[in-house]
Amino acid sequence: MFLRNNTAAHLTDEELAVQLRAGGRSALGVLWDRYAHLLFGVAVKYLKDVEASKDAVMGLFEELPALLGKQEVKSFRPWVHTVMRNRCLMALRKAGPQVRMDPELIEQEDLGDETALLEASLQELEAAIARLPEGQEACIRLFYLERNNYQQVAERTGYAVEQVRSHLQNGRRNLRNALERHGPQH
Repeated sequence: MFLRNNTAAHLTDEELAVQLRAGGRSALGVLWDRYAHLLFGVAVKYLKDVEASKDAVMGLFEELPALLGKQEVKSFRPWVHTVMRNRCLMALRKAGPQVRMDPELIEQEDLGDETALLEASLQELEAAIARLPEGQEACIRLFYLERNNYQQVAERTGYAVEQVRSHLQNGRRNLRNALERHGPQH
């Protein structure tokens, strides 16, 4: 039976990345549990091949400690998604052009613009979150991105629960205003 040290399970993705960067191997297992299935989905979307997608995910996790050693990652989830997407695109380029007249692929090509728009929107949202005042940014990230409850956010930030609620309310309003002001960027 494979035993895993669960002491790292309560850490944020970014804390796990720092631990892995410092050589803490238990962090790799926790990140695998959190992201392997999501990264597999990204790989399948691009590669359209289950076995190649499994290999891509395994390859990424094998190289993850070295990748994290080369750069400091502020937001792990979007970073690892981008790394997987770029690896898939490089694999497709390496494979060369392939002519496939699969009707499902033709329909999916139509979704390419929507996918690009969604990714651009996510990047715009991430940038807007980063521009929030410090308390609002911290509360938004902890509550929505890391899925902590009010009490957990209060404990991690040192704010009272009512301050957390206020930062979340003001942060949501400021995000909405920022995104409406800039509008979708095509």
